[in-house]
Parts: sequence; C-alpha cells; structure tokens
Amino acid sequence: MARTIPLALTALGAVGILVGGAAIATADDRGAARPKEKPTVVVPGNQAAADASLLSAHTQVTGDSVVVHPGQNVSAAVLCPSGQVPTGGGGTTSAFRIFLTDSYPSGSAWIVRGTNTNNVDESIRAYAVCTTP
Repeated sequence: MARTIPLALTALGAVGILVGGAAIATADDRGAARPKEKPTVVVPGNQAAADASLLSAHTQVTGDSVVVHPGQNVSAAVLCPSGQVPTGGGGTTSAFRIFLTDSYPSGSAWIVRGTNTNNVDESIRAYAVCTTP
C-alpha cells in the first residue's frame, strides 16, 4: 500500500503538469496579437495589383423563367451586357422534382437545361457572372 500512494501521486502530478501546461499555452495563444494580412490580387511577375479595376465587382445577370412541362428537357439562357462575357454561371429551379442537366457558357450567354420529372409544370432560370474580357 505504501508503494501505491507515491505512484498515484506521481501520476496525478504528471496530469497536473500537462493540464497546467496546456492552460498556459492556451492563454498565451489567446493573448498574442497576430496581425491579419489582407488578400491581394497578384498579376504576372508576382507583383501586387496596383490597378483598382482588377478588384471591381463582376456583374451578375439573371434570365427569365422558362416553363418546363412534365417529362420535358428545356433550355434557358441569359445574355451578359454588351461587351462582357460570362466567367461563371448556373441556374435555379422552381421545385425539387426538376433537375438541371447542363450548365455552360456559349459566347456571351450562359445556358442551362432542365428536366422536369414532376407531373405539373415547373420552371428553370439561368444566371451568369459577367466581366469585360
């Protein structure tokens, strides 16, 4: 029994050191002030972008809703403003039983196709994110 008590105290002491060490490390991490870096736009040659136009927002355009009758696969399109091209896009549906089967750029338009598996009319709508090339 005399031997068990020192081993138990040693084990508890080791746990106390580990827990205390973790608490100190956590307190140090919370108290340390870390500077936050702002993201930059990088252009060829690894130079930070000086031109503010590179940071400007892209235009998002949304097309009209297109009715898709039960069992049909129909396309919907949206055109970018004059002089712009799509850099991305997609589509939305009116319900969960109509599925987008395609989504792709074509010239200055973004096109989506949808298949209606419901027994009532549904709709799809295309959208695009456009920019000046």
